Amino acid sequence: MRIPYVVGRWVRGRNHYGRERLTEHLLHAPDSAIWLLGTRRMGKTSMLKQLELVTSAPDSRYVPLFWDMQGCESARELSDELFYALMDVADRFAAVGVDVNSFSGQDALLILRSLARALMEQEKRLLLLVDEAEVLINIARQDPAWVGRLRRMMQDHRVRTIMTSTKLLAELNKLTSEWTTSPFLFGFNLVSLTRLDEDSARALVRQLQGDQEVLAPDGVVDDVLIHTNGQPYLIQYLCQRLFETDEQGNGRLRAVREEDLTTDHILTGFFQNDFQHLTKTERRLLLAVAELTIAKEKELLVVLNDLPPRKIQMYLYGMERLGYLRQIFGQWAVGNEFLRRWVMDNLEELAQQLNSAADDTIHETMLEMGREHEAQYLLEEIARLESELAQVDAAAANATGDELVSLLDEAARLRRELARLRTELASIEPESNPLP
Repeated sequence: MRIPYVVGRWVRGRNHYGRERLTEHLLHAPDSAIWLLGTRRMGKTSMLKQLELVTSAPDSRYVPLFWDMQGCESARELSDELFYALMDVADRFAAVGVDVNSFSGQDALLILRSLARALMEQEKRLLLLVDEAEVLINIARQDPAWVGRLRRMMQDHRVRTIMTSTKLLAELNKLTSEWTTSPFLFGFNLVSLTRLDEDSARALVRQLQGDQEVLAPDGVVDDVLIHTNGQPYLIQYLCQRLFETDEQGNGRLRAVREEDLTTDHILTGFFQNDFQHLTKTERRLLLAVAELTIAKEKELLVVLNDLPPRKIQMYLYGMERLGYLRQIFGQWAVGNEFLRRWVMDNLEELAQQLNSAADDTIHETMLEMGREHEAQYLLEEIARLESELAQVDAAAANATGDELVSLLDEAARLRRELARLRTELASIEPESNPLP
């Protein structure tokens, strides 16, 4: 058996684990423009590619278009890249009567407007999947008017836009704060791309969607999840190190050793880049938690006593969602073992780099918007699952034999999911999590 874990490139289809609930939300939420925020390696590109795959069927209400902005330095280059993206899926648009060759040399804004109009006539809707949106920061410096018109097009009711980036994109609001209209990111609902849920993470470790399951004792799977905190890149990074084949050619995972938790130069580069994107408050929080190893919130309030408690709580929420921190039995720790070791190995140097060009005020505004959106989303999911559970319980009351066993298993799964969602909701709603 060959190593089945994919490290360093995007995945989709059966190689894409979990995120089903997020997929449904991104495609069916009432918001027409969404900013999907995540750190590097969290699976942003894979999420877009999965959305492209699931909406490519002829009976889909959407016609997806993946637009990779990486490397573009001007509006002209973005327009060219959009046309090349269309050429790559020309057959997809030909099936709905759109000849993509007619867009050669046109500006991206005109292309998008024409696509949206043509698809509406076919009772379809353009699903614009924008990757590496950070390039818009530099383009906004050169041509703010063009970026302003692009924003209007992305938020057009005829288009559903899902735009991914790291938190660096928040700086775009600073550049566009003088617009007569609202800054660029206002109107995009912020959704954080977080770690995988436990069931999906375990399935990824064991490769349950592949041709052959990887054998792994429960203890080894538990260790992988503890060290990686369910981050998909880190799961596959670690499992690739643990993978072995037995005499029969079956794949299996051995126990984790100390040397397996070291970072190579690529992972080190990611951590350095991520740290540079943090605001001063976020850097202080990360280092404070690292030094305490396991930190109670009261301890952090003491260490950072020059900051308002509500501000600390807001940043704890945001850093947990992005994987910089995690909660363990109500206390705080660094997000995963690899990051913890990197921070501790470089603690003295990082402590000299607390000042940041990233603006706290901008990030606080976006965090508040994101928290409100997530709370509403969780409330809707809880209501939906409660309705499903009531139906399952009613059916179980009249079932027998195997059907009853199956319904009871489903009811137990729904109760576990409800408990998890309620815990998430309690952690992000200030009124349900009062400070001491």
